[in-house]
Amino acid sequence: MVKKQLLAALALGMSMSAHAADFSEADAKFALRDTSRAATLEARAAYKAIIDQGVTGEELVRAGEGYLRAYIYEGVRYTSLVSETAPVNPAPAGEGRESRKALFGECWSKAAETLAPAKLGFESPVYYYFRASCIAYEAEVSTALERLMNLVKLNKALETGLATTGGDTFEGGGLMRVKAAVLGNPEAKGLPGVYNPKQALVLIDQALASEAFPGNLEGVLFCENFRRKIGIQIELEAKADALALAEQTLGDFQSYLDNGLLPEFIRAETVECLKTVAAQKDSLN
Repeated sequence: MVKKQLLAALALGMSMSAHAADFSEADAKFALRDTSRAATLEARAAYKAIIDQGVTGEELVRAGEGYLRAYIYEGVRYTSLVSETAPVNPAPAGEGRESRKALFGECWSKAAETLAPAKLGFESPVYYYFRASCIAYEAEVSTALERLMNLVKLNKALETGLATTGGDTFEGGGLMRVKAAVLGNPEAKGLPGVYNPKQALVLIDQALASEAFPGNLEGVLFCENFRRKIGIQIELEAKADALALAEQTLGDFQSYLDNGLLPEFIRAETVECLKTVAAQKDSLN
């Protein structure tokens, strides 16, 4: 059953239907994002060029989605949570904590606004998911005061997005995943009324159970849902459950990758996710 669902998804994803605008060059460049940061930037620029052509409606959503996926992949793959000046294993210049913070700050405050309701003429869960995701990624490398200042923006993106049609299913329950990641993060203890790992576990299970948004995938096919659940289980000290889930996730998703069963829009992201899951597993052994 899962194999059939995955094969069906290959016909969807970021090339889900015919469009008047030509996405072939942008999609081809996006498929090379894991070869270098420069390739990722080229993909981002290619989608932005389509946006700048003045596309509207679903074509704008399509271009904006690719544009924002390139932002997130660049940040996750080519920047670090470690400071540029860290005494141990410092990140290369321009690829550390400050670079990551600037990238994700630009992602939510500028890039995501290409899909704002005022630009689209309607509300799309794609806008709210990427805006919330980039705010949350920026928070990982922000000060406690900066996190507090952006908390209202994050909550608004999450709640408005979840109330939007498709907001509970886009990107495998992505908005619920982002909210769960925030509630289950021990660094959220300093934010009033935020830290709640038990509620985070409920949300991530809902994300895993989510059906597929049109042209997307259901929750059980997103490695990110599993790695977030593992992190929450660790936070709740359910270490045996976390270890079992990590082992299952590594086996299942590596098989999907080896057999070419994951659509391109999530292939490279799954590889990065599995690196985190492997580290989680190592921490539990």
